[in-house]
Amino acid sequence: MQLVAILFFCLFNIEPAYGQEPGSPTKPVFDEVAKLVKAFFPNAKIVQNASKLRFEYKVAPQISTSTHLAVIGPKEGGILGEIEAESGVPTTQPKTQNEYYYLTVCMVPYSASHNCHLKAKLSYPSETSPDFVDKFKDILKDFGDTLPASADDKKVPEAKSSGAVERVQSVSTKAKETKHKLFFWKATKGADVVYLLGTIHAAPPTLYPLAPEIESAFDSSKCLLVEVNIAKAKIDPEKVRSLVSTSGKYTPPDKLSKHLSPGTKSVFEAYLNWAGETWEIYEAYKPWYVRELISVPRRGDLSKMSKSNGIDLHFLKKAITLKKPVDEFETIEFQLALDSKLSEDVQDKLLQVTLLEMKDTEQTMASIFQAWKAGDMEQMEKVAVHQSVDNPALIPFTMALLNNRNLAMASKIEPFLKTKGSPLFVAVGSAHMVGETGLVNLLRKKGFEVEQILTDSSQSRAR
Repeated sequence: MQLVAILFFCLFNIEPAYGQEPGSPTKPVFDEVAKLVKAFFPNAKIVQNASKLRFEYKVAPQISTSTHLAVIGPKEGGILGEIEAESGVPTTQPKTQNEYYYLTVCMVPYSASHNCHLKAKLSYPSETSPDFVDKFKDILKDFGDTLPASADDKKVPEAKSSGAVERVQSVSTKAKETKHKLFFWKATKGADVVYLLGTIHAAPPTLYPLAPEIESAFDSSKCLLVEVNIAKAKIDPEKVRSLVSTSGKYTPPDKLSKHLSPGTKSVFEAYLNWAGETWEIYEAYKPWYVRELISVPRRGDLSKMSKSNGIDLHFLKKAITLKKPVDEFETIEFQLALDSKLSEDVQDKLLQVTLLEMKDTEQTMASIFQAWKAGDMEQMEKVAVHQSVDNPALIPFTMALLNNRNLAMASKIEPFLKTKGSPLFVAVGSAHMVGETGLVNLLRKKGFEVEQILTDSSQSRAR
């Protein structure tokens, strides 16, 4: 899988990028790490701004042995690291992960006196100098000692924002004490601006109103980009039915029960007994389409969920009202073909896993909403890829559903900027934003500065 390399500055050039403020409270820490990297890896490429430092040398796309997803990792003699400053107490735990070819150390040191922490990730092969690793850990462990005497007295000047959109720059407690993250980003490259909104396709009405920062960014945008424009008139129901008939149905006398594995057949029969349904309803269809047809129990909060309240449709309706141009990354034909192209074994396993997890649907949706409301990318990624992590046989499904589509979407954004103008407002499923091959990271690799947007908690509703 080809991944576009991150735009870096020339060798040894550690000049502040993205308009870094000289007085950033984390600058001394980042400078120390940058010097250490230069000493051990003279040709490393380093990017540093007010809230983040990233460095790499001899890296390449790889498949993670822990998640089985595409990642960027160091090769022999290489290094890869990233440090980000955030206010408050960390919500994640430090850990060390063995990726077979290299180790990944995650640290979250906290400074109580400044009420801020660092999220640090260092990936290195086994032959890396222990002296480098130890010094790296020591700098981060004692990072609070290098910060100004008082975080309140040494606040970073806030960057000027466009409209209601706020920029994440300072770890100052006062600057963030009334704000929290949205599942929403602003990507800039020169004069080009792209807003990235992770959406939820079906939601309760209590999700609204959305944060004013999101609505304001949409209002200022030249065009709305969605996965598929489901509001457009040219989607022909007869054509959709024809596509399903061609790729989702068996030719008689062939039928579903002849193709399911014993394990999946047993689980499916249990579902039929529970739902009060019969084989005849589904026998004509292939496993990938049966998965689309089965009924999710609508109990508890799920009873309030509706596609009519989905975030994608919310902005499609608003675009129609405002006569704002709408374009799409994909077609309905493409999306229907995604699952149909999976091997029969993968379709079988996917149907089985979906049925087994049906009892947990309410809990899964609760996790998705919790992650979305908190702007928590890590939690959203866990929910998005958990099926393939627990069932390696489903890796082809995850690759087709997320990774490959993300790469295709990212490649279309700059051409859309040229034809539609800036700013663009991209609203696609939240799972497409997260992970190594999520749109947020892929745009960074294309040279965009991407920042997560904050909202004033006093204007947010407890939904």
